[in-house]
Amino acid sequence: MKIVIITIIRQIISNNMKLAAIPMLIIGLCVGCASTQTVTSEQLKHTQWQLSRIDGLAIPPSFNASVGFIEALQVNGFAGCNKFFGEGELDDSSLTVNKIGMTRKSCGQQLDKFEQQLLQALQQGAQLKMQDQQLVMQGEKTFVFIAK
Repeated sequence: MKIVIITIIRQIISNNMKLAAIPMLIIGLCVGCASTQTVTSEQLKHTQWQLSRIDGLAIPPSFNASVGFIEALQVNGFAGCNKFFGEGELDDSSLTVNKIGMTRKSCGQQLDKFEQQLLQALQQGAQLKMQDQQLVMQGEKTFVFIAK
């Protein structure tokens, strides 16, 4: 990556382009370097994540949802009202959780709806991305988790 940056900078300078373009180019390339990476089962193993945002909106502290990964992509967590567990399968950064089991109490219409959305995303499959101690789960909705 460093060689590519140096080559591009040399081309800009040799073409007598404005030197002001160099910092903008470097910033753009650095942002690209910090982009998300492919998620592997090894990266997820023995991690715990606390839900932070849904579709860009901060969640109320009362939702307190989390997800964790243990050996062989066994998934467990708390969906805001009920505990859940299942067998995860990761294919090209797409996580699908099969055989989901969970407790079955009702915590009100809003929280029940939220739980259904989270569990639906896990069952239907969601793209995972990791960046800066965050796990992003993209399905019909975008769930952003922070490392515990």
